Amino acid sequence: MFSVRLEEHPAPSAQSDADILLGWLLDTLGLVRRRSDALTVAASQRPLHRLLKEHLLAEPGVGRDAAYLADALGISATALHHHLNRLHALRLVSSSGGEAGWKAHHLRSGSLCGAIELLSAEIRAILTLRLRPLSEWRTANSPAPEGAAEVERLPFRLIISESAPVVDGEDELNALLRDFGLFGERPGKSADGLTRLAFERLLQSEHPFSLDEGVNEWGVTRPRLQRTFDRMRSAGMVERVPRLDRLTVILWDAITSQHGRRGADWLAGRGGFGRLPGKVAELVQRALAKGNFDSEKCAEYFSDVSVEEQMLLLNLLGGRLPHGYRLVGETGEDVASEVVLRTERVLSRLATVAQNLEELL
Repeated sequence: MFSVRLEEHPAPSAQSDADILLGWLLDTLGLVRRRSDALTVAASQRPLHRLLKEHLLAEPGVGRDAAYLADALGISATALHHHLNRLHALRLVSSSGGEAGWKAHHLRSGSLCGAIELLSAEIRAILTLRLRPLSEWRTANSPAPEGAAEVERLPFRLIISESAPVVDGEDELNALLRDFGLFGERPGKSADGLTRLAFERLLQSEHPFSLDEGVNEWGVTRPRLQRTFDRMRSAGMVERVPRLDRLTVILWDAITSQHGRRGADWLAGRGGFGRLPGKVAELVQRALAKGNFDSEKCAEYFSDVSVEEQMLLLNLLGGRLPHGYRLVGETGEDVASEVVLRTERVLSRLATVAQNLEELL
């Protein structure tokens, strides 16, 4: 069954070193578990690295049977079988009937560039099919408010698998989360429950959903919930953004707190009120003096003040806006488009590195 783990890494700087390029390619295709081992000299001597460099890439049009390859690499038939299975799952390597009943293994299409091109085409087709239901699953229309840019983007990481047989009557959503690796590396029997809860909440939510809300509602630990959301962020489906829907409430709390501690003069000076339009500052100060300044009045008075100016004022007041998680874009189609866009960026780099490798080898 087709399955590939795509991992985003910076393009290799050493374009003339075949070992560096091949290490990057293996790393990007999820064939190297630990990043620190991918580009070392020792890594270039590992069986999988040598299998590709010394045989499949060096002789792209030649098929070699398992006995020949195991002997040339100095590894057991079992170890070779493991490496070949991983390459076959990626569709980088194919096999055909050889001599004496042995299968001859060879680079798909007879070239690395061709194999990467076929791999990319299959990835695009699977993504199109698997992500199509997102338009039906997402019931909330959640336009991103002004200034709600993602705080930081995590490196792209996604397992892309064709549909597997249904497990224990699971539905299509559960199958997608499982096949795309969103349950984690080694999901336990209950690990999928939290991921499912979190993803369904984002599908239905019109506002970003915070860690604190999830911890209170589901009784899970904050680190575990954050890891769950971070897997979705790495997959390109979810973004971490400021809770702008809570901005005026947080701003009201900061203003009233600082007014109680330091008074109206401090607000007018170092508190940042001098940066506000005169009418807004005057209305707020007057309401504070009367003791009837509440969150509703805050939202009314600041309705014409830009998000950037409100954020600056909050910062001067010593307040902090919480963050939350939301699906990217406004619709299910937007989510699918973002996943495809980030996938294409990785595939483009793969094609470039494959071409450079072919020229070197």
